[in-house]
Amino acid sequence: MRNSEGFTLIELMIVVVILALLATIAIPNFIKLQGRAKEAKVKGAAHTLQLAAEDFAVRNGGIYSDAEADVKPLLPNDALNGRNLQNAFTRNWSEPQYATAVNAAPGAVGILAVQDATGTNVGYTINGWGQESEVVILSSGN
Repeated sequence: MRNSEGFTLIELMIVVVILALLATIAIPNFIKLQGRAKEAKVKGAAHTLQLAAEDFAVRNGGIYSDAEADVKPLLPNDALNGRNLQNAFTRNWSEPQYATAVNAAPGAVGILAVQDATGTNVGYTINGWGQESEVVILSSGN
C-alpha cells in the first residue's frame, strides 16, 4: 500500500470555496465600516467647529460669528496644515467652510450664522455631509 501525504485537489477546492464565502461576507461589512468611520470623522469636525464658535461667543458677549477671521484662530493648530480641518472623504485639509450654505459634497463641514431682525448674529448652524446625505446638524443652544 502506498502512503501519500498532502491534500487532494478536492480538499483544496473546498478550502478555497470556504474562503470565498467568508470574503463575500467580510468585504462588504468592511466597506460599510469604513463609511461609518468617515461619517464619524465628519461629526467630530463639526463638533470641533462648534466648540470654536461657542468659544468666540463666550469671548464676545454672546455674539456669534461665521467669519473665518473670527472662528479659525480658535480651531486646533496642526503643525503641517494650520487651523484647517481634514475632509474625511477627500483627505484634503479644506474644511470648514465659512459664512455660506455648505455644499453637499462628501465630508463638507461648514458654519452659517443665524441673525435676528436687527442683523445681529445670535446663533449658528453647522452642517456636515457624509457620503450620501447630511449626517450632522448642530445649532447654537444644542
